[in-house]
Amino acid sequence: MIVDFFPIDISSETNASGKEAILLFGRTKDGEKICVFDLSYEPYFYVFPKMREAITSLKTRIEAIKIEQDNNLSFVTNVELAKMSYMDHEVEVLKVFAQSKRSLDEIKDAVKELRDVEDIKEDDLLTPRKYLIDREITPLLLYRVTGETFERNFNVDYCIKADKIELVDSEFLNIPRVLSFDIEVYCEAKSYPVMERDPILMIALYSNYGFKKILTWKRFSSELPIEFVEDEHDLLRRFEEVLNEENPDYLVGYFSDGFDMPYIIARAKKNHLRLILGDGFRIARRGDLSVAKIKGIVHLDIFKFIKNIMAGSLKLENYTLKNVAAELLNEKKIEVPLEDIGIVWNEREDELEKFCEYNLQDAKLTLLLCEKILPNLNELVRLTGQPIFDICRSSYSQLVEQYFMKRAKEFKEITPNKPKPNEISYRRMHTFEGAFVYEPHPGLYENLVVLDYRSLYPSLIVAKNIAPSMLTQDKNESYATPVIEEDGREVRYFFSSYKEGFIPQIVKDLILRRNRIKELIKKEEKKNIILEARSYSLKIIANATWGYYGFFGARWYSRECAASITAFGREYIQKMIQKAQESGFLVIYGDTDGIVIVLREKTKDDVFFFLEEVNNNLPSLMEVELEDFYQRGIFVMKKGEEKGAKKKYALLSEKGDIKVVGFEAIRRDWSYLAKEVQKQVLEFVLREGSLERALEYTQQVIKEVSEEKIPKEKMIIRTQLKKKIGSYDLVGPHVVVAKRMKEIGNDVGPGSIIQYIVTKGKGLIRDKAKIPEEANDYDPDYYIKNQILPAIEKIFSVAGYDIREQGSKDQSTLQRFWK
Repeated sequence: MIVDFFPIDISSETNASGKEAILLFGRTKDGEKICVFDLSYEPYFYVFPKMREAITSLKTRIEAIKIEQDNNLSFVTNVELAKMSYMDHEVEVLKVFAQSKRSLDEIKDAVKELRDVEDIKEDDLLTPRKYLIDREITPLLLYRVTGETFERNFNVDYCIKADKIELVDSEFLNIPRVLSFDIEVYCEAKSYPVMERDPILMIALYSNYGFKKILTWKRFSSELPIEFVEDEHDLLRRFEEVLNEENPDYLVGYFSDGFDMPYIIARAKKNHLRLILGDGFRIARRGDLSVAKIKGIVHLDIFKFIKNIMAGSLKLENYTLKNVAAELLNEKKIEVPLEDIGIVWNEREDELEKFCEYNLQDAKLTLLLCEKILPNLNELVRLTGQPIFDICRSSYSQLVEQYFMKRAKEFKEITPNKPKPNEISYRRMHTFEGAFVYEPHPGLYENLVVLDYRSLYPSLIVAKNIAPSMLTQDKNESYATPVIEEDGREVRYFFSSYKEGFIPQIVKDLILRRNRIKELIKKEEKKNIILEARSYSLKIIANATWGYYGFFGARWYSRECAASITAFGREYIQKMIQKAQESGFLVIYGDTDGIVIVLREKTKDDVFFFLEEVNNNLPSLMEVELEDFYQRGIFVMKKGEEKGAKKKYALLSEKGDIKVVGFEAIRRDWSYLAKEVQKQVLEFVLREGSLERALEYTQQVIKEVSEEKIPKEKMIIRTQLKKKIGSYDLVGPHVVVAKRMKEIGNDVGPGSIIQYIVTKGKGLIRDKAKIPEEANDYDPDYYIKNQILPAIEKIFSVAGYDIREQGSKDQSTLQRFWK
């Protein structure tokens, strides 16, 4: 039988004889769901001999290893001599194979005991990951499998035992069957639901192929697509049936790893119900996080991708479904008093429909968000070669590592092992100097220009051949870093210029590919979502490489490389500042990879001439480019000092967009009102160029706060709980409120966002902090002095106006304050 199919998910299992099989779940071009079994793959690791002369006898001894334990026999199936590369140096190693990863782990322990063994590598990689890399199978691309069908109790149309799997072409599974879901649970007023106590009341499902339904177990009249069941037990059973009937490619939730899935499992256990979602359902641990895995159906928790990867560009105050949907979709959640759901369930059944509508809308928004980010996920799958399940949950460093491991095969490069706990502890203790920041000149400016190095750190990796394997003591044929201060001493690192390293080569490829994609995007008449996503994936992998070098858990960790990149970065940004000053520009700020200059008597043509002059003298792929021209900008002073504050400014572009960096408007630990006032003041100052209008507005807000005319909802302050409640030496208001939340049944801990309002009364601020639902008023004096004025005083102070004193050092500065 020959079938073309798109692999979607991968797992492995070991049969009764101890042979590990690879399972590829996917869809055919005709829409049938299949499972491909590949029994031909054997896991392996590499053995490094202490001496080249001992490699033949070592091979013979390894081939003879047999271990019998608990009626299981582990044995070596093959040993090959292999010429490979490790850290860009040629090595001769032994490649040791076994039937399964479990057998391989037992064999590894025996091999370690043999004399003449220097080291073992790639013993800590899971079989499915190595399989995809070795067989060059990229999930979601179109493959052809040749083999025989056989019976297996999976929720698929048929299974195939593969004889051969080969790539057909680069056709991609762009329109999978996607089913999103969301649960609503019972809770008492002003309390957080507890899994052991509070039942699931309803589950909403929403698909991209026309299916939508709400399951609930309290009957009432409604026009919504509701299916009523008898109780929570039947609700969970019916959810399982629907999932198996619909059999989607992706089951999508929002924070479903952390809430929905664990809650479903806990309630199933409470109801003495064994759920068999898909072909197997389990909650696994990845570090401190839970991961819900369904064999045969890919469970995507899109919250993780948005929070881990997209947060850098979104810069939202928080990543609730409400905020993210508003930002990415311009869609709103349905507003309901969710804290009343328990009362309504018990006493007011006629009001349950609005909660069902809310439930369904959340499932719909989850689906729409998935469709929005799916092109980005797909392109990262294409780039790294790893399943979308893993990509959805990856950090930047994990994406880089996955890409490195995929590309390593092309170079016959052996992947380093993960660091041991003691190595991680050591790495955590040793840091390095970061980027250079040119202290800003506080003030209000007109006619500004922002110039920055395009992909500075990745291009430095390429230009200076920065890789752990390229570190050398040879000072003649090498790239020398500037002097670096490290552990109280001055050092310089040298990177070989004789041979291009494996990592610089693949980073160069990322940069060049992205440059080509950007050129294609420019030629497109309308937005090309696929090209945009491809450019995005190439960008984030390249830009994250520097951070990966310095990440304590990285396989290719190198403090020397990370420190060298920032050192070169500091050198080049300082050179650009000096060159700009010599060319007659006023440099008012510089940070990491860019500078802000004021034109004064200079023109835009002068800027372009300056760019050309700078770029003619840069090595390799390094390039300075124009970010934008800005009409106005404000740079504020450091708190309590006359000098400028780093990373704190706002700019108005010629297109009318306001870019805000470092102000409270994008931080969570300020009240909604303080952020609103600061944002509006910046609007008046930058867009209208009027400090007077900003002052009038501020005075009006202060008056309304004094008279308590502003709703208390705008006074809510949100702070993240960084530690366990009992671990704080200094107890702030958010800790006091967290304790109160705990008292009334809320599940709070490290990472929880604590909301509170400072009310009237005597004592410290923490004594007056209340949960918003328990706050009957707010303290106007506190919000004026500690929220509104601190949020805007630095904006006014750059023009010589003291907002707290309601007077100016020089009143004339209000009439014309632009530099």
